[in-house]
Amino acid sequence: MSTTLKGSSAPARGRPSRAQVTAVHAFGISVFPLLGAGLAATGMPVRDVLVLLAGCGAIGAAVYAVGGSGRLLLQAVAAALNADARR
Repeated sequence: MSTTLKGSSAPARGRPSRAQVTAVHAFGISVFPLLGAGLAATGMPVRDVLVLLAGCGAIGAAVYAVGGSGRLLLQAVAAALNADARR
């Protein structure tokens, strides 16, 4: 069974290419330190700033993981739940 569609080109062999960094990537990377500094400057405790930004990062990582490899992620979650249920 072929993994390519009829009429499509075969996948390139060799080293995979890197994704280009766009303005969206640069914006996302630069916003977190700026947001944290702004919140700390307005009087929010640093511990709360770090918890907030860590939560935002975790949500972003989860969205990225589900969007990129949802099937593998669901298998890992199912395995973890099964292992926990067997205890």
